[in-house]
Amino acid sequence: IMANKRELKKYLKCVSGEVIEEALFISEYYDDVDGEKINAVIGKVLNLVVEKVSDVSVSFDKTCKISFNGDRKAYNKAHATYYKACYHRLLSDFQKGINEAIKDIKSLRD
Repeated sequence: IMANKRELKKYLKCVSGEVIEEALFISEYYDDVDGEKINAVIGKVLNLVVEKVSDVSVSFDKTCKISFNGDRKAYNKAHATYYKACYHRLLSDFQKGINEAIKDIKSLRD
């Protein structure tokens, strides 16, 4: 997991950019590739990155005073566990979407 939200967003955008760049490369240098399929893959990746970048900005909906009766240690533990689970799920979903896009790109050349 990234050190902060800004780095995570940069990572998501960078990986998506690389996949789109590969799709554009294939569309330019291979004659037998369907342009509509390339556009569909690029659209899929763009939708994925927009969705996941917006998902980075989640918030922990509990307060120390109300939800944990002022127990700062329990609050901090629950807070860290919540964010860790959110970001693991986000990265897992993102990776799954990127892998699907890569499979689609590979199938264009077969």
